[in-house]
Amino acid sequence: MKNDLTILLIEDDEMTLDIFRRILSKEYNFLFTSDVNKFYQLSTENKIDLFLIDLSLGLQKSGLILIKELRASEKYSNTPIIVVTAHAFSRDERVTLEAGANKFLRKPIESSKLMSEINSLIQNSKTRKTIVD
Repeated sequence: MKNDLTILLIEDDEMTLDIFRRILSKEYNFLFTSDVNKFYQLSTENKIDLFLIDLSLGLQKSGLILIKELRASEKYSNTPIIVVTAHAFSRDERVTLEAGANKFLRKPIESSKLMSEINSLIQNSKTRKTIVD
């Protein structure tokens, strides 16, 4: 049964987009784009419960900048962010986590691992929200 949570993915690789769509759309409202402007539009028009962000977005803005912008925004300052990237260096992971991402996952990733990380972050986010409210 599908829940009412919404995940937004920005990814410039069409094959990865398709794989994630097949995995995540079964359980979540799943929005995705490869375009930064569409990413802004979707995040403005919808309430996003978790972001999946690729660090390398071709000639567009980097995923690292998007993370910093989300953390600086009032609407998404505490929304979970998972980076799924082909970047393998520990420096990339450190810089990404310092920018505000909650998790750094290297491609390729098993679907069960991805779902586990998503469910864990969403559950933690709900718990924090309940404590604060």
